Formats: sequence, C-alpha cells, structure tokens
Amino acid sequence: MSGTPATPGRSAAPADGVNWRRSLRTRIALWSGALNLLVLLLVTAATAWFVRDLILDNARRDTLASTEEAARRLETTLRSVHITTTGLAELVADATLDPEELITTLRALVKATPGASGGLLVLEPREGRPGFARYISADGLRDRDLLAFGYNYRRQPWFQRTLSSPGGWWSEPYRNETAGGTWTITYNMPLRPSGRGAPTRGMVSLTLPLAALTDSFESLAHLPGWRVSLVAPGGTLAANPEPGVALTQTLDQYIARSGRSDLLPAARAVRLHQPGQFTHRDTRSHEQRFTVVAPVGDSGWSLLVAQSYSLIVKRLNRALWLLAAAGTALALLCMWVVRKLAKQISRPMEALAKAAARLGEGDYGTRVAHTGQRDEVGMMARTLEHARTSIQQQLLEIGEMGAARQKLESELSIARDIQHAMLSPPRRIARGGASVEAHAVLEAAKAVGGDFYSFIERGDGELWFAIGDVSDKGVPAALFMARTVTVLEVAAHTLASPAEVLAEASRRLVEGNDTCMFATVLCGHLDVRSGHCTLANAGHDAPLLLHADGRVETLAVAAGPPLGFEVSSDFTLWHGQLEAGASLLAYTDGVTEAFNPGNEAYGPERLLAVLHAGRSAQAQCTQVLAAVHAFAGTAPQSDDITVLAIRRALEHEPLAPATPGERAAVTIIPIASEESTHADTSDRPG
Repeated sequence: MSGTPATPGRSAAPADGVNWRRSLRTRIALWSGALNLLVLLLVTAATAWFVRDLILDNARRDTLASTEEAARRLETTLRSVHITTTGLAELVADATLDPEELITTLRALVKATPGASGGLLVLEPREGRPGFARYISADGLRDRDLLAFGYNYRRQPWFQRTLSSPGGWWSEPYRNETAGGTWTITYNMPLRPSGRGAPTRGMVSLTLPLAALTDSFESLAHLPGWRVSLVAPGGTLAANPEPGVALTQTLDQYIARSGRSDLLPAARAVRLHQPGQFTHRDTRSHEQRFTVVAPVGDSGWSLLVAQSYSLIVKRLNRALWLLAAAGTALALLCMWVVRKLAKQISRPMEALAKAAARLGEGDYGTRVAHTGQRDEVGMMARTLEHARTSIQQQLLEIGEMGAARQKLESELSIARDIQHAMLSPPRRIARGGASVEAHAVLEAAKAVGGDFYSFIERGDGELWFAIGDVSDKGVPAALFMARTVTVLEVAAHTLASPAEVLAEASRRLVEGNDTCMFATVLCGHLDVRSGHCTLANAGHDAPLLLHADGRVETLAVAAGPPLGFEVSSDFTLWHGQLEAGASLLAYTDGVTEAFNPGNEAYGPERLLAVLHAGRSAQAQCTQVLAAVHAFAGTAPQSDDITVLAIRRALEHEPLAPATPGERAAVTIIPIASEESTHADTSDRPG
C-alpha cells in the first residue's frame, strides 16, 4: 500500500488506513520468509544429523571391509609361504637326498612361491652324511654355500629359535644385504623326522621382500584421510605413514614416544592377536579417527587401518553451508514475491473485517461486499453473508436443543426412579427362633443400568433372591432388566427350585429377543428356619461364603448358559446350609472389574480382603461399595455395580431394625451339588 503525502503538523498515514509495516501483505511476506528459513534450518539440521551418522556409519563399514580385504590378501601371501615351506620340510625331514637334489628341490620351492626372494635349507650331519647349508636366491645370482663360506649359522639366534620352536615362525623385518640391501622377512620352520623322539634335523626358511606385503594395501595407504600400519609378530611397525617410524620402532615404543595414548586399545588387540575396532581422537592432532585392527590369520602379523572422520565431516559441512546459503537466497526471493501477491488479498480482507465488525455489533441488515468473487476472499464474503442470515436461526435451534435436553434428562430421571422402584427393599425375617436379614445396593454407571436384584418372601419363612447383570448399559439394558426381573419374580412365585426358575426365565426371555441381549443371573432359595439354601447359576460370577469365624470361600456353583441367547434347561442345583453368624455375598462383575486411574482392576482378592464376619448384611454391602469407590478414585465408573448380602443371625442375637449405615454378612456351608437340571421338590426345606 502506498501512503499519502504528509501535511504540515500532521503525521503521514497510508491512503487505505493501514501502515505498510503493519499491513497484512507485509506480515504474510515476513512470516512466509521466516517459516521458509525455519524449515530450511530444520531440514539442514535434520539432514546434517541423519546424513552425518549415515556417512560416518558407511565410512566405518568401508574401513572395516577394506581392512578385512587387505588382511585376507596378506594372509593369502603368508599362507602360500607357509604351505610351501611346510611341504618342503615334510619332504626333506625324512628323505635321503644328495646335495644336488636338495639344491634342485630348494630352488624349485623358491620359484614356486610368489614373491619369494630366496630360501635357506640347513641339514645337520648324521650317520656319516655331511651337513648341508645353502641359501638359494630367486634369480640364482646370490646363491651361498654357508659351509663353504665358513658362516657359523649355529650361533645365530634365528637358528637356535627355529630348532626350539614347535612350528614355523615369522621373523621381524630386517635389512638383507645379501639380497641387495632390501628389507625382507623370513618364515622359518624346523625339520623334524616323523619318528618319535628323533632330534631336529635342521631348518628350512623362505625369504620375502617386505614390499611383497606392503604392496597388498598400497592403494589404501594413498587414500585421503587413511592411515595404514603393519605390525610384525614381534611388535615392529613394518609399515607406518609417519616418516622415520617404520622399521625403527615397535608399536608400544611409538605410542610411548609420540604420546599416542589413544592407540592403547589397538596395542592391546595386537598383543592378544584379536580383531578390534574403535573410534578415538588423535592426542596430537586432535583429529577424530576410526581404527580397525585385523589379525592376519594365525601368522602373528596385524594390520591397522584408520580413517579420518574430520575430513569427511569437513566435506559434509561445506555441502551443508552451500545448501543453507542457496536456501536463504530462495527464501528472500519468496518473501518479495509473496508480498507482491498478498496485496491482492489484503485490501478485500480489510473490507471483510469491517463487515465482520458490523456483524459483531449485531448489524445484520448491511450486505457483505465481495460475495461475487470466485476465490477464497469471495468464499469468506459469502460465508459472512450466510452467517448474517443464519445466526438467528442457530440461536433458535440452540434454545430448542436445550429444551429437548432438559426434557430428556427429566425423562431419564423418571426412568431411573421407576427402575429403582422395581428393586426389592431389604428383608428381615424371623421364624422359629431363627432370623435372616437380606440387603443389596446397586449403583448404575449411567442414568439407568442393566444390573438388578430381587428379594421375594414366599410361604412361611422362605426367602427367594436373585442378582443379575444385563449385557450393555443404558436404556436398552434397563428395558431388558425390567423384563428379566418380572419373568424371574413370576417364576419364583410358582416353581419349586431356583433351577426351574432359571429354566422358565430362559424360555421366556428368548421370545422376541431380536436384539440378542442376554443376562447372567444367580438365583437362590433360603429356608429361614433350617438355614438350608439352594442356588442355581446362569453364567453369573460365583457367590462368596463368609463363615462366622471369618473364613471366606468361593462356592462352586456350576454356571449354566446366560438367559436370552437360546432356550436351555441345563442349570445345576447347588445345596448348602446357611449357618448362624454366616453370610452369603453375591455381586456383579462391576465390582471386580472396577478400574483405578492406572487401569488396574479391583479384582477378587481385594473383595475377599474387605469382607468381615461381624457386619450386618447392609453394612457388608455398604463397605464393599465404599472400598470399590476408594480404589477407583477419580477413574470414571465403567460398569454397573451391585452387591447382595444375606446374613443369618447368631442364636439369641436380636434382629436389629433397618437403620441407615447398618451392614450385614452371610455364610453358607456347601452340602451337595445336583447334576440334574431340576431339583426334586421333596428336597425343599420346610
């Protein structure tokens, strides 16, 4: 936006009323550029983090693979010398060849060994045969007869060591003047006849120029940032990139003199002749490197290859800086282009802002401008225009929804009251000097629920009771619960045993049950005078038996199929005796499956722990419910909770009146369990 010229005594202001520094297009451009820069920085940082690790990991893999390959080439060279020398030793140790044959054999050995510069064969005199000691060169120009030359080889350390060695061994690199002053290495092997106890007959050795070994890793040594060292079996650095170190120092001496304590792990691996790999920082140049130690077979030689991380990271950083610079230039260009384009949006947006302000003030009579545009601005304009005509309608609908919600809550409250009214009140029955109290509590997870319980007095001193749990929750479960309670109460008034009651309810509840809902039910009958109790179970949790002495056991009431799925009469009748001072406790799975904020279930163990034989039936129910709530804490209730308790009072114990907060307990001693579906009416008490 362009500003108007300033008049004397008055500050300049833009023609459209918005300063360019605060204009939408300027902020869009700035934010666009800032976001582009931020994304660029994040991408660069992520790239640096990911690519750096990837490149360094690839470098480690490359170093390891190259070292192992070079070590294999070295091992091949050394192995060929070992095999050839071993073959000659086995041939000569037991043979009786004349000197010419020995010279011919030794010369053939030297020529057959790739890279060999010469060979030595020494045979001590025996059984009247003269000794033999000759050195044969590969070109035949430097052959030496050590005996004729008068060379006392027996006093040489290498000869003494070979005779006492159990097998072949590699010498340290040495300057061989006989071979023209070249640095060479020798593989020495004693000659031992096959006979047991036979003395060592002499020795055989092959000489290789040191270059035959170093040539195998020469290509690695010249790679930028790579350092290759070869360590002889005695620790001598046969090859090292630092001037004046190779062939003059051992690895341990080099570490001590140069202060390269970072190479101590490598020295340890060389001494133990074990492979190793580690990342370290050069104590002198402070350069980070990755070093691999590779033993060359079982020859005693070791290869050390190190690659510089600093060179790799330097190249990576250079590429990242170029990426960041190019990205910054593109971000600035993007900011300039975005600011130009944003001008086409900012001015219509100001008009829309004024229209929105009018709507906020309640002015719904002024038409919104720019509704004819076919872009996002037009879409926003049409949206504001639509909002102008729809706000009043929405307010009306909100009022209607509030009224409907209030009506629904009222109806649910009435349904809850009706459902609670269907539940039986507590019972206190006294007959023939015996008394029983029955109590239950139900707490629905929603306004209405699917749990239920029922107490029915029938005849003179008979108490029928039931507790159940309907599948699902809410209104459907409440309706099915009402039907189930009605069917059970009608059956309990006419049939002879709990098993028959459940069988009749099974037949009734299947009829018209298109929703396939079902209910688990525990039904029982108690004779107040004798304490005889019978139970039948339709898929419900087994009840608990709380003895007068405090012992608790789970009653083994065989569970038949739930009610509602299909017609069934397969309900086993359980018989037991309710002793004085004992309590029977039944519950729905909302008790044991109540969860705390840590998603831990209440469980049957906590339920058993909270029971106490001295409580009334009401107190027993109330205490269980309180313990479940204390365990659940702030966690929402996920299922209906129902607890039913029946207690038979002790002898001469007065039957207390029903008072708020009173609790009870019940105990039953199991007598028998029938396997038939229906109980014989002759077994009924009373």
